[in-house]
Amino acid sequence: MIQRIQSLWLLLSAICAMLIWIVPVFGGLGIDNLPKAFSIQESLVLMFIIALATLIPFINIFLFKSRGTQKKLIIINTLIAVGIIVTEYLLVEQFKKDFGVAQGNWQLSAILPFFIILFQVFAYRGILHDEKLLSSADRMR
Repeated sequence: MIQRIQSLWLLLSAICAMLIWIVPVFGGLGIDNLPKAFSIQESLVLMFIIALATLIPFINIFLFKSRGTQKKLIIINTLIAVGIIVTEYLLVEQFKKDFGVAQGNWQLSAILPFFIILFQVFAYRGILHDEKLLSSADRMR
């Protein structure tokens, strides 16, 4: 299962999604000059979306016999990662308004969805490479 390169990319994608659970998304100082941090545990919707983004690559690794299904799941997970980016941005903006955070810093968790997308693209390319290799082997027979 992990013998193909796209399985490695899918595993890295799932690891990035799991890291989003641990690392905060945004941090800054509130009106009272106390540090405030936004993490995904503050939003049930974001937790659900990230759980999907974590689960889909794990399922996708074991669907190695069905390349068509793998490609569809990769496209779905890429759209989910884009949804994570948009949802994180909107929720952080709401967090800033609620706690009066004028200035803050985006944390590592804010860029991890971009890595999820990158790893999904690499996995998709690996599947296309496998299909090309199989079609050329069928032509030789």
